[in-house]
Amino acid sequence: MAFILHKSIRIKAPLRLRSALLFLKGINPLWLALGLVLLLIIWLASGDVLRSADEAPDVTEEVVESPSRIEAELYEAEYYQPELGVQGRIEPWRQIQIIARVSGEVIDLPVAQGESVESGSVLLQLDAEERAARVAQLEADAELAAAELSGAEQLRRQDLASQIEYLRLVAERARVATELEAAEMALSYTRPEAPFSGIFDRRLIELGDYVQSGQELVHFTDISRLRIMAQIPQQEVARLNVGQPVEVQLLDDSVLRGELRHIATVADPETRSFFVEVEAENPDLRRIAGGTASLKIQLAEVFAHQLSPSLLSLDGDGRLVVRYVDEDERVREQEVRLLSAGRDSAWVEGLPEQVRLITQGAGFVELGQQVEVVMAEED
Repeated sequence: MAFILHKSIRIKAPLRLRSALLFLKGINPLWLALGLVLLLIIWLASGDVLRSADEAPDVTEEVVESPSRIEAELYEAEYYQPELGVQGRIEPWRQIQIIARVSGEVIDLPVAQGESVESGSVLLQLDAEERAARVAQLEADAELAAAELSGAEQLRRQDLASQIEYLRLVAERARVATELEAAEMALSYTRPEAPFSGIFDRRLIELGDYVQSGQELVHFTDISRLRIMAQIPQQEVARLNVGQPVEVQLLDDSVLRGELRHIATVADPETRSFFVEVEAENPDLRRIAGGTASLKIQLAEVFAHQLSPSLLSLDGDGRLVVRYVDEDERVREQEVRLLSAGRDSAWVEGLPEQVRLITQGAGFVELGQQVEVVMAEED
């Protein structure tokens, strides 16, 4: 019986193997490969899970963030005299156009064009022969009228002259005196004089010309001093005062010294700027009137800081600010007013007397953030 059982088992085993082989043969090789790969992935994953479960979890330590490191430099305020710079127009101190008061022929030109003359100098001569004769005639008439009136006064005291005759003589003397005064004035108009010391700048007539009353004759100017006109923005005019020193820089880089003489009380309605006038001496009588100049008006001294323009920035509202570190090592921001700026330095006001300005790292920290400060001197 045992023999029979053993034999049956030996017979059945090959049959199962053959069945399995037949089953595998019937499976598509592609699906078989995919199945094997899937089994391999499951085996590998189960191994990692088992290994991870066997290992003790790591103890996570709390990470403590250190403060950001920035560089700062100590700045101290000092007195600074700011300047307000504007462009101006140069004009002569005085300038007039002399016109003919009477008609006549030009018979003399005693002053050369461009010559300097003193006040009262005769600039030209018109023909005055008829007017001189008229003055002589009226002077004789005035003497006659005065004599007749004197005789009438003596007769009146003796009651030998009527009141009407006396009044007629009084009127006659007054008429002659008036005509004589007008004739003398007309005669003086034939010899136009310099109204002030200056330069016979331009002559518009020639010798022998016949001029009419009202015709322009010469231009006369005084450039011993100059006036420079400019327009000041309305936000700056409050910083100005009459008498402030002004440096007038000319196109050739030479400089004249002057002072502020006038500030308008009302702004120009179109530009909203204020007219100002500067007076400057011109001892060398330089020919610069009519040109332009750069004005530097010296303003009152202020307490300010000098710093690098790179430390300035704009906040969200467009205000000019700088960043600094307070006593608690926290980042702060302060609005400042720019007084002047150059390529290498800028002057600002609005900061404490002593302040630690952030020179490096300001863009990597937030306002109110606590930082580690390294002073520039320690580098």
